Amino acid sequence: MMLASKAFFVFLPLVLLVYHCLGQREHKFRFLTVASWVFYAWAGPQYLLVLGGLTVIDYLAGLRIEAATEDRRRRRWVAISVVANLGILAGFKYTVFVYDTGLALLQWGGYEVPDRTWRILLPLGISFHTFQGISYTVDVYRRKIAAVRSFWDYALFVTFFPQLAAGPIIRATEFLPQMRTPPRVSAAQVSDGLWLFVAGLFKKLFIADQLDLLIVSPVFAHPELVDAALIRWAILAWAVQIYCDFSGYTDIALGTGKFFGFELPPNFRLPYLATSITDFWRRWHLSLSTWLRDYLYFPLGGSQGSPLRTYCNLMLVFVLCGLWHGAEWRWFVYGVYNGILMGLHRAYDRSLAGKPWCDHLRASPIWVGVAWLATMTQLLLGLVLIRMESWANGWFMIQQALSFSPGRLSAEAIVSGVPVAVPLLMLLGLLGHLRGAAESLVDRFPLPMPAPGSIFHPAAGPVPELLRGFVAATAVVLLVTLGPGVTQAFIYIQF
Repeated sequence: MMLASKAFFVFLPLVLLVYHCLGQREHKFRFLTVASWVFYAWAGPQYLLVLGGLTVIDYLAGLRIEAATEDRRRRRWVAISVVANLGILAGFKYTVFVYDTGLALLQWGGYEVPDRTWRILLPLGISFHTFQGISYTVDVYRRKIAAVRSFWDYALFVTFFPQLAAGPIIRATEFLPQMRTPPRVSAAQVSDGLWLFVAGLFKKLFIADQLDLLIVSPVFAHPELVDAALIRWAILAWAVQIYCDFSGYTDIALGTGKFFGFELPPNFRLPYLATSITDFWRRWHLSLSTWLRDYLYFPLGGSQGSPLRTYCNLMLVFVLCGLWHGAEWRWFVYGVYNGILMGLHRAYDRSLAGKPWCDHLRASPIWVGVAWLATMTQLLLGLVLIRMESWANGWFMIQQALSFSPGRLSAEAIVSGVPVAVPLLMLLGLLGHLRGAAESLVDRFPLPMPAPGSIFHPAAGPVPELLRGFVAATAVVLLVTLGPGVTQAFIYIQF
């Protein structure tokens, strides 16, 4: 079952109805856990054994870690949890990659080895719930949180269906405190949840899927058939598509969580306003980037060792970040690419920090604009790596994107061959970023406050929640009934 699918729009109201009719805490959470298992089993009932097995291991490991008095035993149990989660993840996700790589090397060496005829179906959300399990046992080991006594409570934390398939990666310190008592759902939460749901559906159905259909897939499949201007448009459209697809899923997940009274952490903070690669990774996929920071980068030593050790730590983190997204060489190269950029930016930043004239120059609007343009160029080139159909096509697209002919910079040449809807869809997709940029300008240059008594004055109060919720609910119904429907799976579900 996929968020925004027809089955989900039957599943969700039924689950909400039963959940809110149940009175006792135990009944509510046990029912929600079972409903989450049904959601998971919809994609493949056999993989419920994987989720259930890891849930049992991590639950028992947490209890053993807390009960152990010797540090050696505590380390042993956290190691069991980490090895179990990473072992299952590696077995399902990287077996084919390792096998095919070895096969290619043997064939390249002249050995006649038959091609692989078998495949492994990746369990739903395995990259996400394994990281949640690791964060739980590590946090218990670090004494940041107490071990969960109820198996049902822990199972709900791991399998809560709105975020199970594609995140955000929730930590026990964020979710478990909300479970002490069943969260009371307020009118504001329902209203906010509906608006998030509307935004997520719109991003996915009307922006991400339509950009893919109109320009991204056709151009990336055959870049040799179009000119450089259209290739640049396709790369830009792909950047908007992946953002709207993933943030759309996150919006739906956060909105659905609010219907049950749970507040899930945001996953994006206007990433395309970043002015450096470091700034970008502080804005994009926050739950993953902070997880890698807290459970990998810092344990490796972070930036506390020698400069060489710090750069090696950065490279390892981003190589693993790339491979976490996909068991393919292009994702490995994407990780290396970002690791190099992060290292270069760190060296650049350290060389200029603390110099007054540099600090003044880097704060100027012109310098910020140049930094933003350079960052976006780096990001767009990296996005080609993960979307290209082949290495030859990817290299060709990068060459074309970076080639500029003075005679081809007219307005007519720039928009030639671009479907009319593409710029509009891209503008809609980046509307939040434009609003964020405008708010930043307002912060620097405050506008006059509306006169007291005006309906625009803050004292006039917000739009009534009931009316706001009714409008959002109507928009959801219209999107579902009159919209184009989900034409493809959410991109991050593949990871």
